[in-house]
Amino acid sequence: ALAARVAAATACARGVWGASPRWLTSRRCLAEALSQAILCLDVGERHIGVARAVPCVGTALAAGSIDAAVPAEAARNVVDRMQQEQAAVLVVGLPLALDGTDSAQTRRVRRFVGLVRRELAARGLNRAIRVELVDERLSSVGVGRASASEGLSEAKGRTTKDQWEAVWILQGYLDRVLQKHDEY
Repeated sequence: ALAARVAAATACARGVWGASPRWLTSRRCLAEALSQAILCLDVGERHIGVARAVPCVGTALAAGSIDAAVPAEAARNVVDRMQQEQAAVLVVGLPLALDGTDSAQTRRVRRFVGLVRRELAARGLNRAIRVELVDERLSSVGVGRASASEGLSEAKGRTTKDQWEAVWILQGYLDRVLQKHDEY
């Protein structure tokens, strides 16, 4: 049942995200695509921040973190979480350098995403769950400024930094998807 729902939402989402002709997109289709959970990861060296999109609302919320000490185990935990949440899309922040090139952290994130994709394939979910890499340049700056304006200390902010960066990345992704749809 989940695979059928995900396949329908994915087919619908292809129209929303530009893989199908514009005339196939509709507000109903967008609502169906956003009715599936969307998870987002901010992959750090020690922790992976997780955010979740609230279905049909287009709002990102903090959803905890995953220990990143053992990458293969972390990838399994991400896929477990995707299954628990019945998520159809996994958005992963890609920390490109300011000039758009890959950095050492970008390469680490790409390797981790490869582990997640292999785990999805091992469970037969690679066609049911779409993985998207999105540019996360300046997310740390944005979250840092927001927490400073709220008077949060850096020490307090560190415990939830990765998940708030995931929220920042996911909300930007949702806003772009909705804006792109409104342009049609």
